[in-house]
Amino acid sequence: MIALFLASLALATTLLTLMRLHLGIANEDGSHDPAAPFVIGDPTLAQAIYGRLSAAAPSAYYTFSVPEATGIRAMLLIPEKDHQSGFRAHITLFGPGFPATGLSPAIHPAPLTIAGRNYRLIQSYVPPLPEAGAYRIEVRCDAGSGVYCLCVGTREGGHADAAMRARIERMLEEA
Repeated sequence: MIALFLASLALATTLLTLMRLHLGIANEDGSHDPAAPFVIGDPTLAQAIYGRLSAAAPSAYYTFSVPEATGIRAMLLIPEKDHQSGFRAHITLFGPGFPATGLSPAIHPAPLTIAGRNYRLIQSYVPPLPEAGAYRIEVRCDAGSGVYCLCVGTREGGHADAAMRARIERMLEEA
């Protein structure tokens, strides 16, 4: 029991550390066309991309390329108030080494607090990507509408400026 508690504490501490280091990006208008996905230029750089989904815009698409099999973290978070209002979403990863139908990490909506804001950690993909190539992530609405946060990367290296932080705050408050 103590080992489980310590392992959970270590995972929570790691996630909180990573979240503080993520470069915040507001993708208010979304990337709802699979032919025109949001391009993640450096998927190793820790980034938190905020977007919205609804019945009118049920999916958002992201793409990135890696030159070799590499460790990329992908996490989907939903703000607690959106989750409580019935918003549900999930991610699916597509690319070399994944099934043609994509890979959807297990859904475990665990509560998580980051910088005083409550979220649900819906999914997390941690293993290295299978091989070099172009990958795509689809964030799909399962029910309701709301804001999501797609976190990618693990390498510290950027911080959102005040204007970007304000855009993200507006998204979170408007939802």
